[in-house]
Amino acid sequence: FDVGAESDSATVTSNDGGAAVAPEPPPSGQVEGGSVSALGYPLVATRNTTRINGSDPVEISLAAALASFPTTGPGTPPSAVSVVADDDWQAGIVASSFSNPPIGAPVLLAPSGTLSEDGLSVIEQLEPNGSPTTGGNEIFTFGGVAPPTGFDVRQVKGSNPATLAVRAAELRARLDSGQPDAFVVVSSEDAGFSIPAATWAARSGDVVLFSGTDEVPKATLDFLKKKENRDVPVFELGPPEAVSAAALEQLTKVVDRVERVSGSDPAENSVELVRFSSGLFGWNLNDPGHGFTVARADRPMDAIAATSLSTNGTWPALLLTDSSDELPESVLNYLLDVKPGYDTDPTRALYNHVWIIGDDSLIDADQQAVIDDAAELTPVETLNSTS
Repeated sequence: FDVGAESDSATVTSNDGGAAVAPEPPPSGQVEGGSVSALGYPLVATRNTTRINGSDPVEISLAAALASFPTTGPGTPPSAVSVVADDDWQAGIVASSFSNPPIGAPVLLAPSGTLSEDGLSVIEQLEPNGSPTTGGNEIFTFGGVAPPTGFDVRQVKGSNPATLAVRAAELRARLDSGQPDAFVVVSSEDAGFSIPAATWAARSGDVVLFSGTDEVPKATLDFLKKKENRDVPVFELGPPEAVSAAALEQLTKVVDRVERVSGSDPAENSVELVRFSSGLFGWNLNDPGHGFTVARADRPMDAIAATSLSTNGTWPALLLTDSSDELPESVLNYLLDVKPGYDTDPTRALYNHVWIIGDDSLIDADQQAVIDDAAELTPVETLNSTS
């Protein structure tokens, strides 16, 4: 075909000498056979982000588990799966430490404590078959969860969050034959300041324990008093409004070392943990080349649903946002600070990748675009000129 240029409207001259009017371009936002939005981009993924595109934490947990343990290829399935009620964020934080190898059990959420048909289907697809490091258990349940039939199930229960956390810590110590590198103490009352501990526990296997705002529960103190636990460092996550100075003082009376890691709001608090490093505790992500998840601070179950992502792949650390349309300044400044750069060859550079947790009603496309741009690989000379 030859494109004619004699008139304002383009024509196409056919091989037989006739002329045909070129098809009108599709309306803005559409492509032949559908629309740009129907393709799923840019919401599903951009250059540097991947979205788990759901509004239900239960669905997010199923998607994250399948993303972490693909079952259509030669990948190794998890030895076990953890199940938590979809409204029990304290149990979700506790279960997250079982996501870390060698146990390696992703967290699935159960509506009102009973697995949905989709949840059971995902477990069948994952095919957990137990192992010595899971005590032969295929399913762990935490808190008020109805155990699914047909599997070897270990139930972990407690009359309150502190007791549940201690019982999980004792079980993990038996399964893993030892103590964790650190104990993380968080508020059992303020989810926004506490949920970054879930992602860290999934990454590290460190045990999470609970405190009240002004008083540490007896279960927590009695556990920390044990001889085998006294030498394990304790890190409290969150500002005094979450765990007060009085509560922190109670901890210092029973353990040798307690250190607070905190920010003034949940978003800043998540950044502080991502930056922090002391011994083997803390993400220590202060340079480019890392993975992150971004979730809403006011939806703790979304972050817990995505913890299995932090046990492999890019091992993402959790950053929190507090609205659907704007990234908190503390998070944006952090991402810009660790923005990757290259001198001459971008294919030899380090990269950042960010998982967006939730659909565009929770974190919209504009906020995703800001995150993508902050994570984008940039020539070093450009970074230097804007710093």
